[in-house]
Amino acid sequence: MNPIFKPIFSIFEPPKARIMPKLRNDTGKTLIQTVSKSSFTPSNSYIITSRDGTVIVADPTAMPTEDELDLRPDVITVTHPHSDHIDPDFLDRHNCRKSISRVESFDVADVHIYSVGSSHRGSHISVKSPSNVIYVFEVDGLRIAHMGDIGQDHLTVKQLESLGRIDVAFMQFSNPFSGMFYSEKGFNVIEELKPQIIIPTHSNPRSTRKIGKMLGKLEILENCFAVSPDDLAGGQRKVVWLKNTLKY
Repeated sequence: MNPIFKPIFSIFEPPKARIMPKLRNDTGKTLIQTVSKSSFTPSNSYIITSRDGTVIVADPTAMPTEDELDLRPDVITVTHPHSDHIDPDFLDRHNCRKSISRVESFDVADVHIYSVGSSHRGSHISVKSPSNVIYVFEVDGLRIAHMGDIGQDHLTVKQLESLGRIDVAFMQFSNPFSGMFYSEKGFNVIEELKPQIIIPTHSNPRSTRKIGKMLGKLEILENCFAVSPDDLAGGQRKVVWLKNTLKY
């Protein structure tokens, strides 16, 4: 095609189909969805929606604008203030409960949230200002943890006691900024935490292959999945890779 005429013909091209997160949870379960527009780190940010419709946004980064998605969170949490885990504009435009890398405990509607200090790299955990904060969401009988960019070789006894039972964990497996080149740290933490569902955040092809071999069944889904305590009754551990294919 002559390049002169290409812009004219492009006017008549049908618009590309949009793939968006769901704004309503009609699953009867807890709904977990990807949300970020980032192509570099598409798997760090999530929407968790309770059966009753309480909306949690965990580690928002490269978020859609209000014109693109009418998302109305009830609470926003941030594990640490790195650019691939926080979107300041998104935080500024939402008047809701926010917890930015703080160790605390609180309730929002039908959800209880508590957090535990950890280290982004190495074993030292600052009591006053931890470099990474793990957030746990108690929702619909589940305990869901966003581990952020934890870079410890192992969890401490105190951390394990504070975290308690974890059913679903968002966990990184490859991140040089956490000294995690070959995934061993991530696997150590998961073996200590023992969640039944693991959702990878930072990962690469090598770690993804290893995840499936070491941590059980690997299930690849696009953008979202729904889960309830009944789904965990069998006790089988699995990895759910939520592939972000959103198009705003």
